[in-house]
Amino acid sequence: MSEIRRLIVIAASLVTSAGCFAASKPDLENGKTTFTSMCGVCHSVEKNALPTPGPGLLGIMGRKAAADAEFPSYSAALKSSGIKWNKKTLDKFLANPGVMVQGTTMPMMIADDKSRADVVAYLGTLKAPKADKKKKK
Repeated sequence: MSEIRRLIVIAASLVTSAGCFAASKPDLENGKTTFTSMCGVCHSVEKNALPTPGPGLLGIMGRKAAADAEFPSYSAALKSSGIKWNKKTLDKFLANPGVMVQGTTMPMMIADDKSRADVVAYLGTLKAPKADKKKKK
């Protein structure tokens, strides 16, 4: 194999390895731990939780921002943002809430990309309970 081919093969393998590392799977346990320590002060992810300073985040994926009827204190900025929460929007919001939604009252950001990705993945596992439907007789 020529020296140039050998260098191309080595370069390609390094790029591929770096890409695999960057796209590593989220660590749900780290996401839960990070959520508990950084976000759990203001937010709950449990059904029928006691009132908290921030809205409950159980089932947040797919929900419109400021749409939890149980939470009365959303900022006007978040109410009018038109955001629908998904992995991309949550990641951007948690990176710097005040930049994404100027006027939001959300003070906390998660600067570390990996920790933020882990929190977003963790929140994605928390599904809202289905509404109880009475069977017709």
